Amino acid sequence: MTDQPTPYGELPAGLGAFVRSLPGSGSGVLIDDLSADPVDAEALARHVAALCGALRKAGVEPGATVAVRVGHDAASVVALLAAAAYGVAVLAAADAPELPVGPFDIAALLTTAPSAGDAVPVTVDASDPTVLEPGGLDAVPERSPRDPALLLCTSGTTGDPKWVRLSQRNLVAAGTFIAGSLALTPADRGLSMMPLHHGHGITAGVLAPLLSGGEFVIVDSKDLTFLQEALRCDITWYSAAPTLHRSLLVARSSWPDWFDGFRPRVVRSTSEALPAPDKAALEAGFGAPVIEAYALTEVPGHVCTQTYGTGAEPGWMPPQSGVEVQTVDPDGQPTEPGVQGRIRVRGPNVMLGYVGHEPVPPGGWYPTSDIGVRRPDGTLAVLGRDSDAIKRGGETVVPSVVESLVEQHPDIERARVCGMPDDSLGERICVAVISRRGPSAADPLLRDLRTMLPTNLTPSQLRVVEEFPGSTGGKIRRSDLRPLFAE
Repeated sequence: MTDQPTPYGELPAGLGAFVRSLPGSGSGVLIDDLSADPVDAEALARHVAALCGALRKAGVEPGATVAVRVGHDAASVVALLAAAAYGVAVLAAADAPELPVGPFDIAALLTTAPSAGDAVPVTVDASDPTVLEPGGLDAVPERSPRDPALLLCTSGTTGDPKWVRLSQRNLVAAGTFIAGSLALTPADRGLSMMPLHHGHGITAGVLAPLLSGGEFVIVDSKDLTFLQEALRCDITWYSAAPTLHRSLLVARSSWPDWFDGFRPRVVRSTSEALPAPDKAALEAGFGAPVIEAYALTEVPGHVCTQTYGTGAEPGWMPPQSGVEVQTVDPDGQPTEPGVQGRIRVRGPNVMLGYVGHEPVPPGGWYPTSDIGVRRPDGTLAVLGRDSDAIKRGGETVVPSVVESLVEQHPDIERARVCGMPDDSLGERICVAVISRRGPSAADPLLRDLRTMLPTNLTPSQLRVVEEFPGSTGGKIRRSDLRPLFAE
């Protein structure tokens, strides 16, 4: 990684090398609840070193698996960086009833919340790193780029959840890619709202602003008091999942005065597809371009992304520079432009592999579970998960295609499609929608769609809901929609 030039200079080999470089760099200021003193780059490095020193003093070996309970504050950022630099971090929400369980042995716990009775060999209170014994920066190990740094559990949208092994190189590349796509500089101040126990919150909420030398404010988006104050703090950018974007639009409608001084330079959206109406509403409401990116837990940061300062058609994203992207047929052969296929990726942010499975070879291709289509210039549109495809009457129907058509109805704000078993067709198309007309409008809306849509893409059932079921990471699982249509 050190041989790759970037707008931010030579990339560090890993998080330890980056933390050691912070003092004297003049970069990175972390602000949490807006009442505590900001944590500058040098203090951040010293706090991380103190936690690494505490782990070493307790007999925890570098490279060991270290659990971290994280919230939405500066202490959680410090604990996250320390665990990932010193060992292999496994993350849990501060209020989670128990620590994650998986094919690994937890050697220690860094906790930023009161003890939950977690049974681990070593527990270090990380709620206030200023009270720990100061440690020199040499307490932060400089590890190999391919050494593991983080274990993240997949959302399970394509089957049983798996544990993803991410390396030091993966995390540094992910944060740098995001910073580059948004043209972040030390003059930028980000707003970090995504959970720190998910990849989006780690890479975009913490690593991107730090690696670009900028400032960031970290708040819990559900804490309306702090969110109201944060929106008035000269925020220049933020990154979020579509569900959180939608919540901000609702908040802006309910409390418009909160957003009087909110003038971001750029907004980023990933985790799942951003509905076109929401993108238009964000750009109109906040006066900033919305950058769409395609990312995976297995390929953090992003695979493809629109970039700040360039025009982009909604839903179409060029591959990240330095990352190779192909669409392939069932035999693994690349498909022609315009022909859909399964997406596969290789690059410096592709995971080491799943715990308990064969690793991804260095420089090897990772076959995703997503279907996409490329244009001749290489830009990609992600159509959806292969497992979500609906087999209707011998034809494969991609849910996202139906959703985009359904959302053209003037009374339908958002739509989510799933397949249900059908005796004659194999599967039938079912759609849940959000509409201001309410549940009683389900039948009239379905009649409208039958006149609007091609027969092979017309839903058989429609339900009007107030909100879609979703995971804590902001993704909507199509499997969670199916009970709405059970007989």
